[in-house]
Amino acid sequence: AAAAAAAGGIHMDCMAFGMGAGCLQMTFQAEDVCQARFLYDQLAIVAPLMLALTAATPILRGFLADTDVRWDVISGSVDDRTPVERGEAPAAGAAEGEVPIPKSRYSSVDCFISTCPLLLDEFNDLPVVVSDEALARLTEAGVDPRLARHVAHLFCRDPLVVFEDRLDQSLEAESDHFESLQSTNWNTVRFKPPPPGSSSINWRVEFRSMELCLTDFENAANVVFVLLISRAILHLGLNLYMPISLVDENMARAHTRNAPAAAKFWVRQNVFRTADTSAPAAACDVAEMSLGEVFCGGGGGGGFPGLCGLVRSYLDDVECDEGVRAHLERYLDLIGKRARGELLTTAEWMRRFVLAHPDYKSDSEVSPRICFDLLKVCGEVSRGERAAPELLGDACNQVKEDERVGAGVMASLSRSCQCD
Repeated sequence: AAAAAAAGGIHMDCMAFGMGAGCLQMTFQAEDVCQARFLYDQLAIVAPLMLALTAATPILRGFLADTDVRWDVISGSVDDRTPVERGEAPAAGAAEGEVPIPKSRYSSVDCFISTCPLLLDEFNDLPVVVSDEALARLTEAGVDPRLARHVAHLFCRDPLVVFEDRLDQSLEAESDHFESLQSTNWNTVRFKPPPPGSSSINWRVEFRSMELCLTDFENAANVVFVLLISRAILHLGLNLYMPISLVDENMARAHTRNAPAAAKFWVRQNVFRTADTSAPAAACDVAEMSLGEVFCGGGGGGGFPGLCGLVRSYLDDVECDEGVRAHLERYLDLIGKRARGELLTTAEWMRRFVLAHPDYKSDSEVSPRICFDLLKVCGEVSRGERAAPELLGDACNQVKEDERVGAGVMASLSRSCQCD
């Protein structure tokens, strides 16, 4: 640890340093497999943006880090690739079937999977390692090439967990063997088939990138926003597609310190454009935009309405209940101000607390005293006992309120904002 610190790094030699991080995840149930595949693709593009917006991990193993989010730390903590698979050893000495795999099993997605004509083949511009055996079986069974490649990619890795009492099971009636592999491929979004024999659980998409904020109000705002943008995507027929390599680039930029002020992200400009199968992916009209422009509109010269603007268009279109809309506007206000940098991310708020602490010695070290004081203040803000206007703005007095109204708003959403 001391050597790593001397070299400008933070030494973390245990899986718990990654998997011990908190996060905020949610799962959507789709109408059918086609809708689930389209939503998977679109939310994969949104995932890096929400990671940057919810940044809350500036401290690792007692040191201020040069990043603001947890993702790459977890990715490294569960990276079980061999030296050959990591590309650090020559393939000449590789075991049978051992090939370079570009990413850890905890990573952003590697390929889009929809059958929608909006998805051009050129958008899948990253190499995808697959199990040839799995791909052949899927193809023989009639699975289309995009979905077959996605599933065969899962099988290029070994399962991590196998329970002895679940070794023998009916493959027609149970899916534990598949889920043991699927659930240990941790991506920003996850495509989830219904369990065998279930009549109530359909095809689902799990959204996995967001960090956990201090207050119920912030977390409710983030959850509701992803719910609403998913409905806007489906209801308005939005097209966020761009080369998936740019989604990876956005994931890297989401780690930037104080991303709302310091980073720009690739975003498709004309999200209402219909499919043009004759146009190359390079001509899909993408531009680099600040997080404020991504969420609130403007920038890029293409008249991009912003994700919040798209959500508001959806709410206008479905004539959302007036009382529900008032609550939703408070959430959208928080999202917009944080994206523009008018309110701090949790990570930037924590970083500034440490930098201003009288015990801080400008050496990146977060001493036990600083850590204790920070956790004490975090608890007070979380419980609504301390105002943090630079973090919450006008929502300072709404921290506790969401414990009472949050469930009611979500119930009203399901009634008032139905998706076509």
